[in-house]
Amino acid sequence: MKKIKTFFICTSIVLIILLAITFFDYIFLRLLGLQYDSIGALLFFFVLYLFFEIPLSLITNAIPKALKSVGIIKSSKGWLVFILNISLTFTLIGLLDHFMENIEISIQGVFIFALISGFLSWKLSENDVEPPDVESKEFKELGDKFNT
Repeated sequence: MKKIKTFFICTSIVLIILLAITFFDYIFLRLLGLQYDSIGALLFFFVLYLFFEIPLSLITNAIPKALKSVGIIKSSKGWLVFILNISLTFTLIGLLDHFMENIEISIQGVFIFALISGFLSWKLSENDVEPPDVESKEFKELGDKFNT
């Protein structure tokens, strides 16, 4: 019974956070010209947006960290993160707009939303810890920890 209660509380917290994010995304997109035919179409748009955005965002945030770990780039907090986030948001909303007949937003609105979203994500990741380099002592200790 305690596990069910814990699961319910955790799920509720995650849903509240996702609803808050969706609400602010809706406000920004509405200000930028989002038009929709029905509430159902709008809800479907945001469900698809969150369904695709969360895993793609995890991947695009991992790419700079992986490149930093292997020494290809000097920092995982630079322009690459900003550009990847803008590209992801622009492409995802653009594709959803294109394939959903009941949703319409201008390309300029999508671009401005992508810029704002990318900038916020970039600023929020400024305090993230840099991943260790492949040849560092810390990385070797992590490898030893997982190999045992």
